[in-house]
Amino acid sequence: MATPQITIAPLRETFSKPLQDRPALRLLSAEQSDEIFPILIEELVGLGFSRALAVLVDFEAGVARPVAALNCSKSIKEHFTAPLWAAEKPLIAAMRNRQPAVIDGPRNERFFCYPIIYSNERLCWEADREHRADCLAIMNSRQARSLDLLQQVCVVCNMRAYSAAVLVGVEKDRTAARLGKAAGLIQLANRYLSRLFKVEHYYNRMRDMEINIAQRDTVMMSIADPVILTDAQLRVITQNRAAERFFKLPSEQESATQGAIRAVELNNLLFSATLSSLSVAGREDNSRDITLVDVEEGREVLFEAVCAPTIDSDGLRSGLVTVMRNVTDLRGADVEVRTNLEKLRNAEEVLRQDRDRLDLVIRNVGDPIIVADHSAKMVLLDPLAQELLGKRTDENSSAALAAEPKIIKNQAKIDAYLQGFIFFSTTRNETRSITLYNPLVSAEVEYEVRSGKILDSRGQVSYCVTVLRDFSAWKKLEQLKTERHMLEIEKFSATGRLAGTIAHEVNNPMEAIKNAIHLLDRHVDSEGKPLYDILLKETQRVASIVRQMLGLYRHGENIVSFELNAVIEDTLALFNRQLSTRGVTIKRQLQNIPAVLGSADQMRQVISNLVVNASDSMEQGGMLVIRTRYYLSSDGLHGWVRISIADTGCGIDPQIEASIFDPFVTTKGEKGTGLGLWIVKGIIETHRGKIRVKSKLGRGTVFRIDLPVIR
Repeated sequence: MATPQITIAPLRETFSKPLQDRPALRLLSAEQSDEIFPILIEELVGLGFSRALAVLVDFEAGVARPVAALNCSKSIKEHFTAPLWAAEKPLIAAMRNRQPAVIDGPRNERFFCYPIIYSNERLCWEADREHRADCLAIMNSRQARSLDLLQQVCVVCNMRAYSAAVLVGVEKDRTAARLGKAAGLIQLANRYLSRLFKVEHYYNRMRDMEINIAQRDTVMMSIADPVILTDAQLRVITQNRAAERFFKLPSEQESATQGAIRAVELNNLLFSATLSSLSVAGREDNSRDITLVDVEEGREVLFEAVCAPTIDSDGLRSGLVTVMRNVTDLRGADVEVRTNLEKLRNAEEVLRQDRDRLDLVIRNVGDPIIVADHSAKMVLLDPLAQELLGKRTDENSSAALAAEPKIIKNQAKIDAYLQGFIFFSTTRNETRSITLYNPLVSAEVEYEVRSGKILDSRGQVSYCVTVLRDFSAWKKLEQLKTERHMLEIEKFSATGRLAGTIAHEVNNPMEAIKNAIHLLDRHVDSEGKPLYDILLKETQRVASIVRQMLGLYRHGENIVSFELNAVIEDTLALFNRQLSTRGVTIKRQLQNIPAVLGSADQMRQVISNLVVNASDSMEQGGMLVIRTRYYLSSDGLHGWVRISIADTGCGIDPQIEASIFDPFVTTKGEKGTGLGLWIVKGIIETHRGKIRVKSKLGRGTVFRIDLPVIR
């Protein structure tokens, strides 16, 4: 049975003590993991122990058995052979607990048992490459809990680790110093064993990969069709014998004729062009017809080249696999010529019709349109584009381009953009912005540039069509639409709240009238009963109308969690142009705050109202400061988000500051409706928040909004 009487120094303390040079050098000289345990056993006996043995777990058999021993009898080896499920065995218990212990052997002998396991302080290559922290070596070195011996398989590299225990016989005169030296030597051996074990794992993987590659090469060489594997730069990596017949000269260079050499060069050139065309075309088109020359027979052979990309472990394209099928017998020369001629005639007719339609579209579109050829030369401009770039004429004509410097600058910008898109861009369509001088408005205008490539049958660029859209006008239109939408929402909200307020005030006397009519029921005689019924019915109808008016302002928006800082940024982006025009500088102090529960649209309406009011109060310019922060209430349990909107405007008259949130109270005179801040207060109260205002006449105004954070 185990005993806790022996105390061993921790791992780091043990390694801090110098070990003997001879054991360390012997362990370091081991080239295979099987050599570690014999060397370790010999060195442990050399430290003065009478006997020593190493027990290794056989995971396939589920048994822990000795693999190296010195001065140990057969009975000792049999005693320390145990199945892994026998948890009551002291040896298995010590290996599971990963703690050194003194256990009993046969004939009342005592053994110091030191368990070891595959571990390392650094990540393995696979885990480091994938940025993973669940490497088995790291987990074994950092976990001190009980170990499941059957789960020693790394989830990163699928390597089966090892688990073992080193035992030395202890005498009655055992000392902690000697056992400490033994523990340090065992730990050092475990470090070397972990490294050798990982190296052997890599070596076995390399051997498996070499076998796999050899099998794949055998399969590829046995295929009758030419198969070529190329890398990402379209350079040939390997090819089978059928492909070597067309793309490689015989091994006897002296026997190769000039015709064979030229045929191989031509085949390689045609194949490279085909791969380039397929790479440009993308995944939609993965096949091409290619005619090669048979080097041995000297005749032309028509192939259909089908390509498929190879993907590496990171999901990136690493090359192409091209399989060429001989289709010479399927397509006769005469049929091919007739088909191509018919296609040429049809294509010519389609091209003529397309050109006519394109000319008609270009001349009637309200945006500048530029058509360039494959060399990035502009071949067609609509009237609006001619205004931007100068009226271009035929090169043979004596007329010259407009020489105004700003027009020449526009031409340089467009030429640079077209060259970059046609020659260097790998996408078929592209959208970006560009600033050009517009002579019609005599100002710099921001345009949205949308370009698309027209490819020919070989996948090469034949033309490029570019459309310029006045981005500033579109932004202004979108801003006007948004402002109009916000105004409509504000009007509807004000109308609903006003109707609700009136209905609430009318509802109180209506309830009193209904109660009085109910009390009159017993005092009405038979002659007045018809009139009483009419009175009761009409009163109920009026009450129903009041209830409908009360429900007019009940919004049906979904209550969701939203980011308040994002709402503020969107609102400021909407009014940025208006504020800049008035000379208002925006200062943002947005802290990291939690999400708020409520309606993002209503909160956007609140921010818009306060920003517009601040802008109206700073007609000569000023500064608008918006802050957000999170704080806890006095009880320390509830959180709040505070929004502060401060301006350096004219301020609010102290006489109306107390009633500024009442309906029809305004500081703008006839320009204001007096409903904006009333609606703002209603929205904040709907969100269970609070709003306060502090203002000094002639210095500015500060609005503070506190919203609860509901978790």
